[in-house]
Amino acid sequence: MDDSKINLVLSGSEVFVWSADDWLKLRQEHRVVGECIGCIAKKPRQDTLSGLPMLLLPEEAKLLLEKGICQLIQHPVLKETPCESLKKKFEEYRSKLYEEQQECLIDQRRIQVLSVMDKIIEGKKRKTLGLHTRKKKLKKPLDDETKTALDNVEVDRKALIEEEMSKLPKLKMTDALVQTHTAFPWHTDIIKIENWSFPSNDEESLKYKVFKDIWEQGYYVTSGQKFGCDFLAYPGDPIMFHSQLLIHCKNRNEEMSVTELVAGSRIGSHVRKTLVFATLSTDGERIEYCSSRWADSSMGEF
Repeated sequence: MDDSKINLVLSGSEVFVWSADDWLKLRQEHRVVGECIGCIAKKPRQDTLSGLPMLLLPEEAKLLLEKGICQLIQHPVLKETPCESLKKKFEEYRSKLYEEQQECLIDQRRIQVLSVMDKIIEGKKRKTLGLHTRKKKLKKPLDDETKTALDNVEVDRKALIEEEMSKLPKLKMTDALVQTHTAFPWHTDIIKIENWSFPSNDEESLKYKVFKDIWEQGYYVTSGQKFGCDFLAYPGDPIMFHSQLLIHCKNRNEEMSVTELVAGSRIGSHVRKTLVFATLSTDGERIEYCSSRWADSSMGEF
C-alpha cells in the first residue's frame, strides 16, 4: 500500500473519503468536490449543514485512481461480527464519553448559576422579607427602612449555589451524544482493492470520458442531478462560484426531440447557464460539444 496516496474507502458499491485533511486536499489541489453526507460533529441534531464522510461520484473515484492520486481500500474488519473484547472496549469508551458529557453539563450549569447569582441572592432575600419578586415589582425603588432590612438579611452563598446545582437533572445515557468516528478507532488493518469496476458499460464510459475531459480543461465538475442533467461545470470552487454549464451526455446516434431541446434550453436560460450536449467524435477518440442558448442571451458559449 502506498502511504503517499489518499485513501478512498470502498463500502458496498460506493466510495467515501473520511479524512478531513484528505477532503481539503482533494478540493483545493485536485478540484474534486464530492458530496458531504454526514452530520457535523458539534451540531449532530440538524440536517441543514453536512459533514464527513464525503461521497464521491463514480467518475470522480475513477479519475483519482487513474491519475494515481488515490488508492482504493476497504476495512474487512467492518464486515465481521465484533468480538467480545471489542464490544467491551466499545462499552468502556461509550461510558467514558457519557461521564465527560455529564461533567461538561455540570460545568456549564455552574457557569450559568454564577452569572446570575446576585439576582438569585436578591430574590432569596426578598422572599425572606415577604417582598414581591416579579420583574415589574423589582423596578420599583424601596424605602430606606426596607432597603436596610434587605441588606441585613444573611444568605449562605455557597449553600445557595449547591441548592441551584441540585436542580440540574442527571443526564440519561439515552440522551448522551454519540460520537461519529471518521476513522476506525481500534483497528488499522486495511487492504488495497486493485480493481474498480467503473465504467462497466458504454453509457458509463461516455459519462466518464466527458467528466474527465471537462475536468482536464480546469473546471470543477459536480453532479447535475438537481438541474436534470449529468454534470455541472464551475469555473472555480462551488463555494465561491455559480456553475456555468449544464452538461448532458448523449450517444452520437441518439435521437432528441424538439420538446426535450426546448425544455433543456428554457431551464438553462432560467438559471443563467449554458446548455451543453457532449458526445464522442465519429472516431471515438475525443469529446465533441454543442451548446444551446436563447438568441438574446448574454451567456457565453462553450
